[in-house]
Amino acid sequence: MDTTLTINPGSSSKKYALYRDGKEVLSVVFERIGEGFGKCVEINKTRQHCEDISGTVYGEALPEVLSILTKAGIIVAPNDIARVGVRIVAPGTFFQKHRAIDAGYVKRLEEVADAAPLHIPATLDELRAVQKLLPQAIVVGASDSAFHATIPAHARTYSIPEADTHAYDMYRFGYHGLSVSSVVRTVTETIGTMPSRMIVCHIGSGVSVTALKDGVSIDTTMGFAPGSGLMMGTRAGDIDPSALLYILRKKGLQGIDAERYINEMCGLKGVLGSSDLRIALDRMARGEDKAVDAVHMYMYRIQKAIGSYVMALGGLDTLVLTATAAERNPTVRAFVCERLGAFGVTLDATLNEALLGKTGIISTSDSTVNVYVACTREMDAMARIAMEV
Repeated sequence: MDTTLTINPGSSSKKYALYRDGKEVLSVVFERIGEGFGKCVEINKTRQHCEDISGTVYGEALPEVLSILTKAGIIVAPNDIARVGVRIVAPGTFFQKHRAIDAGYVKRLEEVADAAPLHIPATLDELRAVQKLLPQAIVVGASDSAFHATIPAHARTYSIPEADTHAYDMYRFGYHGLSVSSVVRTVTETIGTMPSRMIVCHIGSGVSVTALKDGVSIDTTMGFAPGSGLMMGTRAGDIDPSALLYILRKKGLQGIDAERYINEMCGLKGVLGSSDLRIALDRMARGEDKAVDAVHMYMYRIQKAIGSYVMALGGLDTLVLTATAAERNPTVRAFVCERLGAFGVTLDATLNEALLGKTGIISTSDSTVNVYVACTREMDAMARIAMEV
């Protein structure tokens, strides 16, 4: 049987899924939870168990996944796995295409590791583990920016000297493309047609907003690297360049230390001391002023991005909320939509409260914009890409 393993090393989680003949048969999610770690296992889309794990198990997740697969009888041995698809989050035109991974690919990835410190080092660790434990498998890099290759030049090009643009391959590449592409597929299948003017909000540890015209990406908030754009869990998002350079000089930071500062010490973590939006909302509910300010900062930036993309699209037909925080938390969705009435968004509070962890509509019947919650299917997208490549 045709067997594909997908690996998604995210900024605060590691996700694995095994596909047999194109159907998911096992999913394992390793996740940072506050200061600890957790693991959840599903077989044939049915939750088996969730448990707390040590940092060591989190760090060596692939051997744990292979052990689960063999103990469950899903595979006889690791060499049953024919191919592996790995999510690649990296800047560069080279990485804006799905490719088979070889030594040259890994070398290029190592060269840009500083640009995405929350993703590339973790991805390189996974690739080394795959090479060691699954040497027989074909390994495919599923590009997280390929979906955004359609963004027009006026939106993807920075206003820097043209020679530098070409010399340093400096463009807005965008990320969360695997998530957005899967959501477009889900929404289109749900309603039976492709919305002409759609905005997708990916709200997890990373946050992005994407504008789509007839299902094609025309702009997205993340740019050259995934630390840009909106306020996130630990990432600062867009900052006045002069202010950023000033604070880096004052703190004496440069190179990888500067990258870590803007990617690992800012966002909700910098403002509130915790990168977890759930904790921020809980502290806000208890009336903590600092948490109120932090959540408003976070949501305001998402709302402002939606407003700018309504302009770019010339209107809005469909708003889609996806990724962990949006899928699981009605409060997050209510916050995002509360200032969007001017664009025709009217949320149905009952539908919103009732919808958890599944795809469905949460707008009122008379809302001129349809608002959907759609479960991201990055792993499905990666499996299809791995089989195609």
